[in-house]
Amino acid sequence: MDQQSFAQNIDLRRPKEAGQAFLVVILFVLFSMLALIGIISTFAYRGLKISEIDFRSKRSYFLAEAGIEDALYRAKRGKFLPASYAISFYGANTTITVTNIAGGKEIESASNINDIHRIIKSTIKQGTGVGFSYAVQVGRGGINLENSSKIVGSVYSNGDISGRNTAEITEDAYAASDSSITGDNSFSVRGNARAHLIDNMTISKSASSTTLISDSTIGVNAYADSISSSSITKDAHYLTSIAGTTVGGSTYPGSTPPADLPEIDFPITDAQVTNWENVAAAGGVHSSPCPYVIDDGTVNLGPIKINCDLTITNDAIINVRGTIWVNGNFTMRNTSQLKLDPSYGPNSEVLVADNISNRSASGKILLEDTVQVSGSGYSGSYVALISGNNSAEMGGAEVAIRPKNSVDASIYYARHGLIELENSVALKEVTAYQLNLKNTATVTYESGLASTQFSGPTGGFDITGWLEVP
Repeated sequence: MDQQSFAQNIDLRRPKEAGQAFLVVILFVLFSMLALIGIISTFAYRGLKISEIDFRSKRSYFLAEAGIEDALYRAKRGKFLPASYAISFYGANTTITVTNIAGGKEIESASNINDIHRIIKSTIKQGTGVGFSYAVQVGRGGINLENSSKIVGSVYSNGDISGRNTAEITEDAYAASDSSITGDNSFSVRGNARAHLIDNMTISKSASSTTLISDSTIGVNAYADSISSSSITKDAHYLTSIAGTTVGGSTYPGSTPPADLPEIDFPITDAQVTNWENVAAAGGVHSSPCPYVIDDGTVNLGPIKINCDLTITNDAIINVRGTIWVNGNFTMRNTSQLKLDPSYGPNSEVLVADNISNRSASGKILLEDTVQVSGSGYSGSYVALISGNNSAEMGGAEVAIRPKNSVDASIYYARHGLIELENSVALKEVTAYQLNLKNTATVTYESGLASTQFSGPTGGFDITGWLEVP
């Protein structure tokens, strides 16, 4: 083959080889792009799936939270809160489960959106500060102390305060409005005393009366419109007259006497008691057997409404795990005990005896023998026994709360009724429309009562826990 022919042959092959190579490159680029598109599509699909799962997960979480918030709203508003129910959002349901625990409730809300499950739990406890500023606070029915009975702390009464036979108030005594503080000279107030009238008293500190101080021994100063037949260690301040009185210091005639003290309301309102009753009833209702008698063993009780009389007797122990409403009379006898579950910690609880249909004759509390009513074991934890009986306020003779013998308890509260304390009773605080103390009965105030954390004056629940669980 000559050179010319060889050159022609070469020129003819080059375009074919170049075209083949170009085709290979095109195919390689095409397949690479397809592979890249596939990879990108896979990642995009996975991203969309992740986004969709994340979106469903968030919706499921918010649905679970909505269930918790619905239950909390019902609890705070005192509305019906069933043990289990469901609500629907986003075309799906969340199931709310409510479990009673000591002093409150545990709420679980479990949602499911397209197999995406989220569960939230919240713990709520009734938490309310109630301030008992005095060892004893009474209404217009007043206070009567006799036979060595004693109040260790201060007293505020909207009615008269009277005492005899070595009765004693260890700190200040205040009688509001036109009320008086009177005794038989063996009745003593170891702090200050202030009233519309003071008569036949031994007062260790100062005495203040809007009208008259008479036949009394005053340890510091006296302030009144008139003073008669008294002994005053220091100064006498009076407006109208002074007669038959020894004054160790100076006299100040023409002094304006103090005004009457205002009547003050009680620390727990009727509305709060009603709220506690609603909380108890929401926990369940006992209707049979009635009367309800517990005479043996340890029984967990509360929150619950007992629709009849409740008696705890013999050596039975009631472990209180929520608010108790007795729609009748409440009685404790022998060596029985009523105590808060230890999980209450420093918080307190109430037992209410209130027969709404017969408050003049029912809703009474009787404790006798050596029964015990105690808190959780923590400092500042108490049980308040509350009676709805209103006989005293209506002019009747029924006793709303009567502890007898060696009873030991925390707080007694009868806003509209009479509390009568007898024998070796030792209490922490008493609030009543009227109060009688007899035969060495003692009320000893504890400082923690000024900020007692009860199950609520506005009836609300405090959230003590809120978290998602697996």
